[in-house]
Amino acid sequence: MLRPLLPLIPCLVLCAAAILSGCGNTGSDREEAGLPYNIHLLDPDKNYTAVGTRLFDYGSDDPAYSVRQGAYFDGKYLYAAAVSHPEGSPETARIIVIDAKGKKKKESGPLPLDHANCITCVPGKGLLVSHCQSDDGHYNRYSIVSLKNLKVTETKDLEHPFFSMAYAPDVGKYASGEWSGEAIDIWDRDLKCVLHRNVEMPSTLSQGVFADKEGIYFVRSSQNGYGSEIRVYSWECELMRVIPLELEGNIEPESINIVDGKMYVTGNDWGLGVGALFLIEFRD
Repeated sequence: MLRPLLPLIPCLVLCAAAILSGCGNTGSDREEAGLPYNIHLLDPDKNYTAVGTRLFDYGSDDPAYSVRQGAYFDGKYLYAAAVSHPEGSPETARIIVIDAKGKKKKESGPLPLDHANCITCVPGKGLLVSHCQSDDGHYNRYSIVSLKNLKVTETKDLEHPFFSMAYAPDVGKYASGEWSGEAIDIWDRDLKCVLHRNVEMPSTLSQGVFADKEGIYFVRSSQNGYGSEIRVYSWECELMRVIPLELEGNIEPESINIVDGKMYVTGNDWGLGVGALFLIEFRD
């Protein structure tokens, strides 16, 4: 049965007045719509700042592995690299697995992953880790780490160097950045380069990358007076957006991931000696 409309008229009048006065889009309305958090719903004509809310901290059980580097978060588990670089010896990494509440589930033994600057997940294969660099090179190198036993199952070098690489299952391609970010490469499923493009070199420091059908997202940390930022490119390697990034205490951002539109960034807290996972809010 339809109810009479008369009791609803005052409410409709108030709602209309609120909209006309510019107050219709309240904070709760924005949150329900996903506007503060969903990167895919940002207005292309507005400028935003990305602000992190700290969710939890993490680290290795081994104090020698005191530098947190690349990480991959799928909404359920965080797979994070902790790196050790003893003087005169190559860097090695441990992969730490933490659930979404911040509880550590397991940790690998030392793995030959060098700087382990970025981690992405390749369905059916495991975690792809970008070595990024080593004392004797390895700028073109990646390794696959099994999700089952956290051991290296494959290590190969590619035709172009990369500081970080991400796989986008919904595109079936990889994206990576070279050196200081002055070039981007697109790779097919078999890691054959299908597009190499020079882009404007950022002034910030190269860190991690994430990719999905909407674009390629590089997180970059501050250096030489330039603040941390997120740079978003199309799959044609066109720069679409630059978003300043703010993490508490000027924590160094390391990795970036998107889960159901929500963006997460991990950072290295040098002061506390831990890694931290942040949920990103976009403020205009």
